[in-house]
Amino acid sequence: MGFADRRKRLMSSLKRPLLLWSGGPISRNYPHNPFPFRADSTFLYFFERPEPNSAALFDPAKGKVTLYLPERTLDDAVWEGELPTFEAERARHDVDFVKPVAWLEDELKAQSIDTLAVSDARTTRRARALTGADLDFDDPLKIGPPELLEVIAGLRLRKDATELAQMRETARITHAAHVEAMKDSAPGVHEQELTGIVEGIFATVGCVPAYGTILSVRGEVLHARGHDNVLQAGDIVLLDAGCEAPSGYCSDVTRCWPVGGPFTAEGADVYDTVLQANLDAIAAVKPGARYRDIHRLASRTVADGLSQMGLLKGSPDALVESGAHAVFFPHGVGHQLGLDVHDLETFGDRILYPGGRTRSTQFGTKYLRMDMDLAEGMTFTIEPGIYFVPQLIRSKAMREQFKDQVNWELAEKFLSVNGGRGFGGIRIEDDVLCTATGAEVLTAAIPKARAEIESLPMLAT
Repeated sequence: MGFADRRKRLMSSLKRPLLLWSGGPISRNYPHNPFPFRADSTFLYFFERPEPNSAALFDPAKGKVTLYLPERTLDDAVWEGELPTFEAERARHDVDFVKPVAWLEDELKAQSIDTLAVSDARTTRRARALTGADLDFDDPLKIGPPELLEVIAGLRLRKDATELAQMRETARITHAAHVEAMKDSAPGVHEQELTGIVEGIFATVGCVPAYGTILSVRGEVLHARGHDNVLQAGDIVLLDAGCEAPSGYCSDVTRCWPVGGPFTAEGADVYDTVLQANLDAIAAVKPGARYRDIHRLASRTVADGLSQMGLLKGSPDALVESGAHAVFFPHGVGHQLGLDVHDLETFGDRILYPGGRTRSTQFGTKYLRMDMDLAEGMTFTIEPGIYFVPQLIRSKAMREQFKDQVNWELAEKFLSVNGGRGFGGIRIEDDVLCTATGAEVLTAAIPKARAEIESLPMLAT
């Protein structure tokens, strides 16, 4: 589906005019040193390679789309090079009109218009002043009109062939980055070196990290952002990284591997349990499957594996029911994926917990990012994990709540292995497409079978 077709589908669902914003550059440290511009995802869905500080008006009464762009000036030509003319941009985007964005207030101030907040605070302030809407990008209840969010989410949730081609390409690039990082892992290597390899591979093909790369031997820290550690024999590297194409579509993949040799016996048991949970969850994907049920299935597999290792006590179902499994698996099994690494999460639980569904209050399960019935064309992650988090294992509240279900003495031993550095954590994450008959794993080529990982150069030493 082309961009013009997407705009037509949106227009057919609108009851009154809609003004969308690309957003503008955000300063890194002073006004003329911005971060690289990245347009708002909803704007990206409807316009290819949009300019910073542009806007688009959808007028359903007239059936017209007007693109508002910054004026072309001599200063722009000196510093940025010559920009395409308004007429060239009108033809490229196949819109009805192109006008200066400075005209917005004069042309639209007397109209009743819907709009959405964007991450650029200056643009959101302008949208708020122009429309009178109570907008706040950081508050899902104030991102925009609920009915409009449902319309846009309905378009974005199911990916078409063009979108899937972009995601398959980012998966290919992400594959290359992960394998190269695995091959270059050895005792004495800095985490930052491996991070540079990953992000350098993205950059060589014109892509960027879809999110802050997580590469750490402290895998028990779910969003570990620092890369300050030096790899030592016995460590387990956790790499959570995916690339974003210029189109905005992205990948999100996690793999883990041992440093300086194969997994230890305990490491192999933990890895195999996480891998089985990943495979079980993927096998359950099909149209109509409830994502919370897939999370519960992965949790049950984790609980079963931990019970066999002696870390949990009781039946897997009882352990999941009580939430004891979350001592070691304290997050949801995944999230939507597309133009954002957590696609549509900005729109809030109205979209991701539809039909009045609500989040669990149980520790761990409350972090499940969506509870949707899957449909053909949806793309999302499947990412179970097992972690040995000192703060959880040594929590008095956790020890009291699960005193009869967790082998705390054995759990404590995992914090002292590897010369006192601790076990860390293991997560295995794939990008999955729900098809008419089941699942297609977009990231299947990235090694995850334990024997395959252990046999890679450098790791096999």
